[in-house]
Amino acid sequence: FSILFTAIYIDALDELFEFPKIITIVIEDIFQIIGLLMIVYGITLWLKKQETQKNALVKLATTDPLTGAYTRRFFTDKVKEILQSEKPRFCILLFDIDHFKKINDQYGHNVGDLALVQFSALMEKSLRESDLFARWGGEAFILLLPHIALSSATEKAEQLRQKLADTVIQLPDASFTMTVSIGVVEFNPVTPKLETLIDIADQRLYKAKQQGRNQVVSS
Repeated sequence: FSILFTAIYIDALDELFEFPKIITIVIEDIFQIIGLLMIVYGITLWLKKQETQKNALVKLATTDPLTGAYTRRFFTDKVKEILQSEKPRFCILLFDIDHFKKINDQYGHNVGDLALVQFSALMEKSLRESDLFARWGGEAFILLLPHIALSSATEKAEQLRQKLADTVIQLPDASFTMTVSIGVVEFNPVTPKLETLIDIADQRLYKAKQQGRNQVVSS
């Protein structure tokens, strides 16, 4: 703006006083061009900064600060939006890491937190872009699989369970494996409420734990 105003100021004075041609060319013409280009560039940078800040705020509001997974509230809001669509079709997987308290007791809560981070990253690497993975609370996580039948969702759950069981969690102060129990439920028009679906998934998760953990229950 300073460069542009200088050019405009000199241009106004040029009407009263006759300046050498070189001053007219350099200050009036070139300064105006440079000033305008710099203003456009500055506005572009400002817009990019605003977009970055907006994205940061959205991420802060919708993701778990520890694991990077979506928050429980964001998950429920998104599923309720899907439920309002014309023909919703999806499955929900409810995870619970087996005996997670033992990890905290043996290695400390810092290691437990890092284990949750690695668990979340491992799960998300195996998901589609349309899938929605969220931290439900503590060591419990939840996954939405859109446009999928119960049989396929159960197969996917088994793949995720097996992948975790085969993965060694390598941390600076600890090395161990983890397993997970999973309850699977499919959307049904008879039980259209999200709360009911999650309750069914939770019952199946509890059944998986009763049957020995490290398994998938979908019926």
